[in-house]
Amino acid sequence: MFQRCNFFIAGKGSCLPCLPHVPGDEGVGEVVEIGKQVCTIKPGNRVVLTSRLLGTWRYYGTYHERDVHVISPNIPLPEASMLTAAPCIAYRMITDYRRIYPGETIIQNAANSPCGQCVIQLCKAWGINTFNIVSNRNGYKAMKQYLLNLGATAVYTLEEAEELTSFNTSLSRPVLAFNCLGGKYEDVILKLLDRCGVIVYYGCAYDLPLAKQLLRRDAGFYKFRLSDWDLLATNVQRNIMINQIIQLMVVGKLKAPLYEPVQLRNYVHAFKNTVHCEAFSNVNYVFDFTIP
Repeated sequence: MFQRCNFFIAGKGSCLPCLPHVPGDEGVGEVVEIGKQVCTIKPGNRVVLTSRLLGTWRYYGTYHERDVHVISPNIPLPEASMLTAAPCIAYRMITDYRRIYPGETIIQNAANSPCGQCVIQLCKAWGINTFNIVSNRNGYKAMKQYLLNLGATAVYTLEEAEELTSFNTSLSRPVLAFNCLGGKYEDVILKLLDRCGVIVYYGCAYDLPLAKQLLRRDAGFYKFRLSDWDLLATNVQRNIMINQIIQLMVVGKLKAPLYEPVQLRNYVHAFKNTVHCEAFSNVNYVFDFTIP
């Protein structure tokens, strides 16, 4: 099994488990045995978990049939292990808050984050332009080129985006914005957002007060958390979303965010880097529980 470290380690999850608890919220594994009443899953199937906080940092686990989703064996393990978080967040934010058409523009900060990379790829597949803002840190040029190769339409540092007195680019002014950060990162996307546009707060920005509504009374302000969506979603809605994401992965239009495989014995290295805000991290850490 592969499993990605996530921000639950830092205690930032919306619903934290009761202890003792097996860690792990995402992951992919192979079914080795089923109960007598199971009818949709077979031994040998590759599956991901569609319910949260069931514990995946283990070699073997027992799960209910309703909590797993069979996926194609053609999906590489890293993509499969991260299928149910960042790609689903990106998918829902693009599709749920404003009807957006090919050729229109989405603006986002933290574009190098796992969700930001998925937003870029989904928009590329659907013909939507992306205006992406990242931190001007060491390795910025390499990250900018990586995002452009993923399908980003434009990549700017915060400082470069702030210098745009008007939206003097070849893109149409953004009609939808994804805000994972606060402060100047939030201010610049509000400045560039089109009139009557929509801004979605998520991730590290989810708990920010929506005080900027006073500055942009024309804009729509929303908050998104995948766990909240899960509580209201039907199995049909989940399956439609996951199957569409899987189709893009199979044809190579959606790949895993940058990642580093880690053996569990090296967990301290992964933990130290994960507790920092994921929006500034360029890499995911994926635990490999594959049995030799």
